[in-house]
Amino acid sequence: MGRRLTKDARHLKIGLGGAVATLLLASIWIVVDARQDEQADVRTAATNISALLAQQGRTALESTDLALRAIAARLEREDLPQDDAEFRTFIRSLNERLETVRALFVIGADGHISHDTDYPDTPRVSLADRQYFSVLRDDPDRDFYVGRPILSRSVSRWFVPVARRLESSDGQFAGVAVAALEPNFIERTYGRLKLEPRDVVALFHADRTLIASVPPLPDAYGKQAENVRIFAPDLAEASNGIYQTMNPLTEREAVVGFERFGAFPLVVAVGLDHGDALVDWRRTLWTVVLADILLISLMLLLYSALERRRLERQVERQKAVMEQKLETIGFMTSGVAHDFKNILAVIDSAVRLLRRRDVDETLLRGIDEARERGVGLISDLLKFAKDQEVHTSTFSLDGQIRSLEALLRRSTGSGITLSLDLEAGEACVEASRALLDAALMNLAVNASHAMPKGGELVISTRVVDLEEHPSLHPGRYASIQVEDTGQGITQETLASLFQPFTSTKGANGTGLGLYQTQRFAREAGGDIGVTSELDHGTRVQILLPVADSSAR
Repeated sequence: MGRRLTKDARHLKIGLGGAVATLLLASIWIVVDARQDEQADVRTAATNISALLAQQGRTALESTDLALRAIAARLEREDLPQDDAEFRTFIRSLNERLETVRALFVIGADGHISHDTDYPDTPRVSLADRQYFSVLRDDPDRDFYVGRPILSRSVSRWFVPVARRLESSDGQFAGVAVAALEPNFIERTYGRLKLEPRDVVALFHADRTLIASVPPLPDAYGKQAENVRIFAPDLAEASNGIYQTMNPLTEREAVVGFERFGAFPLVVAVGLDHGDALVDWRRTLWTVVLADILLISLMLLLYSALERRRLERQVERQKAVMEQKLETIGFMTSGVAHDFKNILAVIDSAVRLLRRRDVDETLLRGIDEARERGVGLISDLLKFAKDQEVHTSTFSLDGQIRSLEALLRRSTGSGITLSLDLEAGEACVEASRALLDAALMNLAVNASHAMPKGGELVISTRVVDLEEHPSLHPGRYASIQVEDTGQGITQETLASLFQPFTSTKGANGTGLGLYQTQRFAREAGGDIGVTSELDHGTRVQILLPVADSSAR
């Protein structure tokens, strides 16, 4: 039966372990899969946003170029005077349709502005030194140019020059038509994307010059960026791409998607903060973790309840088996006691015959006292085995132990030094004399067996005032201590020492002596305790309530 219970417990533990392992594996799969999905989503978002902004930028540049072509076509058809009012109205109407352009102006071949939407605030200075002018002037094969951000000399504001070459009817350089793109507008456009606070959008010229960004970095506009991966050799020729890097503005990991503007020398980069992008995944992670904790807690509670129920059934079965064994022993004890009483009757008859022959009365009196003790012990053992009320009396504890001294010395053998330290005085206890004698004899014999090479055995008594005890009420108790210098008892054996059929003598013991001693102490209103250490002896203490001595 014990093997089956152990097997059931093992199956229960294996089942619980399997359930927890399955739950954890499923949770790990959910968390890993959710993280991969979130990472894929953020890469897709960075790619889509950069593609959308690049398309928007290309459309804006194409619209700007159409306006510049319209200006060039008008100038090629007509020979207009400087600051022509009708032409100014024309270019202002074009400018109104271009949201990204702050101003349109025309620079003549001499490098001075001839037509301008800012008129009359047109700067009267030479712009021949501007790169967008010199490049188109010096290269007849180049008719369109997008420059890096520069500071306007008329309004002191940054702008990106988009210029188209103008030619006379004979193909000679006649100046440039210029559109001034405002980075501020680009910032406002990018700012509408509803990005997270740590996300970044940047527009670069192909030569690595920063044109505009969100968040705005005006101090960096017009400067070439260092260590920007989109300009690295492995990506320089790519029209678009995606990679992960450290964002220098936030010093956090970011997923960067970039897209070039096709034929235009511009590239937009979108950096989405990797940590912010995983916010939903973290919520999923915590949800899974909390769910796992809850489910595992419920499993443990269920396991605890099942294990407790299993142990209760095990205890019930063991109790039933124990009761059956004790009942059997009760019957056996009754039979043995009956036979032993017959033997004592024979001894009684023999003593009476010896008295007629003038045998030493002292010896006969000792035999007679031993016989009377045997009769009392047999009587109480029979009642004890049958759960009947044993005969109790109130007697002096020290006196009872002194009367047992001779028998104790004979029982322990010559190699054992027995000492009595009886300090209970006049204290009396109410109990079975026979069962107390049997308990002390049993403890003395156990002690002698623990000292095969000899040793010391001390039986002492004291009256103690108990204030705290696990099983006894506060009050005055008589303490009986039986202490030896023997081999000691292991902690494992101590834990089950008072259970029936548990013996410290191996196959040579019945396992009932200490059980009967404990039962005697408790039925007398007291208790018993044992302390021991291997190779340092054993101490047994019996506590019995002090009785009123007047009751004797």
